Amino acid sequence: MAMKDMTMVNEPQDMHRRPGVLWPTVITLGTVFLMGGVAGYLDAHRADGGDGPSGLVAGGLVLLAGAGVMWLYLRRFPAFWQGWSRRKRLYTASIAGSALLGLLTAILLRSGQSDVTSDPFFSNSALSPQIAILLALLWGVGISIAVFIYQRTIDDHEERAYLWAGLAGYYAFVIPAPMWWVLARADLAPPVDAMPLFALTIVTNALVYLWLKFR
Repeated sequence: MAMKDMTMVNEPQDMHRRPGVLWPTVITLGTVFLMGGVAGYLDAHRADGGDGPSGLVAGGLVLLAGAGVMWLYLRRFPAFWQGWSRRKRLYTASIAGSALLGLLTAILLRSGQSDVTSDPFFSNSALSPQIAILLALLWGVGISIAVFIYQRTIDDHEERAYLWAGLAGYYAFVIPAPMWWVLARADLAPPVDAMPLFALTIVTNALVYLWLKFR
């Protein structure tokens, strides 16, 4: 008993601590902003005739560096991760994988467009065929896999939030889309653009999901 108590006293405190929220958030946001800033600067520099790596390469290196920093932080809490079930590990992997797909999409959009000064998400500037094909495959295959894993691992409470959020996102698309379409045909509105409708759908979905999940 004395030996057991002595072992427990001498155990590192980090073995029983949980990872905080602050540092993972700082690391994630810092990586995202640094990726965008570095990729945008290098692409603009190259467009002006300068030398240097492409924004795609630089953004990928920043992403790898951010992942390494996150790993160094999380490895300080081994006992916390060892207690996770297989379902929880797959659930976390689906969320992290979706976030990673979003980051890679942003890098590819920024690097693949012909006009590097335009907005990568809401402009219709031309994309290189190779980047366009890669983006289509990345989004179609990657998101399909992530969603399949996520749907198989969530509990009843989260499934309810997920389904209602999906219905809200559906309404956010089917109500304004025909309105915009008929007004545009009468020259009362600009031509229909898929990305603002997509953004409205995603934001509505996220707000309803977060409200139902955490209320």
